[in-house]
Amino acid sequence: MKNKKSPRAALDMDEEEFRQVGHHLIDKIADFLGNISQRNVHKPGAAEIAHKILGVAPLPDTGSSNENVVEEISDLLLEQSLFNGHPRFWGYVNGSPSPLGALGDLLASSINANVCTWTVAPVASEIESQAVGWIGDLLNFPNDPECNSGGLLVSGGTMANITGLLAAKRARFGAKIREQGNNYKGAENSKFYATAETHAWLEKALDIMGFGESAIHRISTDENLRMDVNALQEAINNDLKQGFIPLAVIASAGTVSTGAIDPLEQISEICTQHKIWFHIDGAYGAVSACVPSISEQLSGIGLADSIAMDAHKWLYVPFEAGCILLRDRQHLVDSFSHETTYYPTKNSGETLPIPYRDQGIQTSRGFRALKVWMCLKRAGRDGYAEMIGNNIRQAERLYKKVAEYPELEAVSHGLSITTFRYRPAEVQNDKFLNQLNQKILSSLQEEAWAYPSHAWVNGKYLIRVCITNFRTTDQDIDELPEKVLSIAHKYLQ
Repeated sequence: MKNKKSPRAALDMDEEEFRQVGHHLIDKIADFLGNISQRNVHKPGAAEIAHKILGVAPLPDTGSSNENVVEEISDLLLEQSLFNGHPRFWGYVNGSPSPLGALGDLLASSINANVCTWTVAPVASEIESQAVGWIGDLLNFPNDPECNSGGLLVSGGTMANITGLLAAKRARFGAKIREQGNNYKGAENSKFYATAETHAWLEKALDIMGFGESAIHRISTDENLRMDVNALQEAINNDLKQGFIPLAVIASAGTVSTGAIDPLEQISEICTQHKIWFHIDGAYGAVSACVPSISEQLSGIGLADSIAMDAHKWLYVPFEAGCILLRDRQHLVDSFSHETTYYPTKNSGETLPIPYRDQGIQTSRGFRALKVWMCLKRAGRDGYAEMIGNNIRQAERLYKKVAEYPELEAVSHGLSITTFRYRPAEVQNDKFLNQLNQKILSSLQEEAWAYPSHAWVNGKYLIRVCITNFRTTDQDIDELPEKVLSIAHKYLQ
């Protein structure tokens, strides 16, 4: 009597069906990537279109075929999305995702490793360990067998920065801070020092940590929007006199508005003097330390107690992938390790490495390290120095190009960010200029030839171009000023 074949589960595929559906999808993605430069950056009204296509019907009782599911949703995504891999997507700080990284995501999803302990994800854990070490190498952050530095991958810059400050809190107050919270040793009187240019993750972090925004002491900036170290020293001295506890200084290695780099070495000296935790938000700019022309400005990275960076920004890795690095990784273990009876600590009698669940906030953790490792392995230090350096050169090229037009005002250039605005000689009213440049940018985005964003600098509304894209060409850069002027002239006719 023959055994009856068990019915296949709804979500299962045999190898031949997987090949057919997978090959078809890969072909569609390859076509998309092959002509991305000829597309518009996005399609205005895409959300409404998607809502209409998807509809509002309840979950169907009967499922669809694999082919129909892939066809329907791939067409929607590949036609209606905003494409941050487009060569003229210059908004926010979104890196163009590498095709190799996308394949890494596919492979990682197929393995489906839960990178919480070495037991359940031995190979994935080793890959993450090496990827984190390579990121440290790229940033010129201490990373050798004789030092105690280390870290882990997280969802992005916000989580990386929060993890760094949680480690700072534990390092400052010791183990009992867990038990007694912010009442312990006057922890509620802690102060965190940052400029107004610091990303809004800081407010989230202090809310989560129970301090509140009043714990932030904003430090003034110089004319280049870099932290004023004299103002920092004065603020710390005044807070100490009033009984506050200076817990951490947050410096920026590339601000999101203008790419400003705070004076890291001088800030480090002040932190050392007062025994304050020195944290660097390098989510955007820290990786530019691999570029020879920038490395000197970022030489203070190795002095930080902790640094956050985003691989999905300037390492051109698909979302999501951030990283937190500490000079002494034991602070992560002290902050996040909890004894349990259900996770093994030994394998065949040998003590296992410290699991990632004991070094960060997450317990269940995806295999985001694979795409990071693959991109680092493929490009190497020289490849990244060339790509990142080219983006910096293109931003400088735009700054100089804008300055050639009397009606345009080039305002700033830092790392791969250039800001400028339309400012004809006959218009002197700043309020009107701000409103006019808002309209220009809105029209530029609506036309979808390019997608810059905006920045407010000293009360000026500016068009902000952030180039973290390996597909951007010099021709793309050179055509932008004329596009802006053609739109501006329509508003002043």
